[in-house]
Amino acid sequence: MKKKLLIIAVILIASYLLIGFIYDSLGFKSNDENQEVEYVDLIGDFERKLLTKPPYSSWYKENFENYIIDRETANQIKDIITNKIKIKVIMGTWCSDSRENVPAFFKIMDYINFRKRNIEIIGLDVDKKNPNEDEIKYNIINVPTFIFLENGEEINRIVEITIESLEKDMLKILNRSGYQNAYYGF
Repeated sequence: MKKKLLIIAVILIASYLLIGFIYDSLGFKSNDENQEVEYVDLIGDFERKLLTKPPYSSWYKENFENYIIDRETANQIKDIITNKIKIKVIMGTWCSDSRENVPAFFKIMDYINFRKRNIEIIGLDVDKKNPNEDEIKYNIINVPTFIFLENGEEINRIVEITIESLEKDMLKILNRSGYQNAYYGF
């Protein structure tokens, strides 16, 4: 009797394992894996690592990897940027310009080894607002907005689109050569 129960148990376990193997090899996934991550905009302060996770990773990783850094200009930025510089990145995860420029910005920052703790990311909703009223606090008219600060004072900002390129616009801001963003004077 014990021998028969042991044989039945072995057969059941083997069947269970075989079914699991077939299930996996045919590409079936458990219900948890089949469920898509619900898209919710990132609002308020958040960490960069959230952009590398679904559902944001689909556009973040692609735009990060595909961005080609202007190394000559980036090296000039690296030579003049200091630890006194802080950068506020105000973006909308819903915004096509943010989806394009924010990953490129981070690729440049990684390339020049800029301190991650000197970058703050703030998300706004589709009305360009958040509960902290950062849109008012930082006078945001469009996203993304990259605000460059030194000793707590704003040097300048890139608003929505670049004039030449991210690297060239950043260099002009950091070397104080009279950069004017696309909305200067509005």
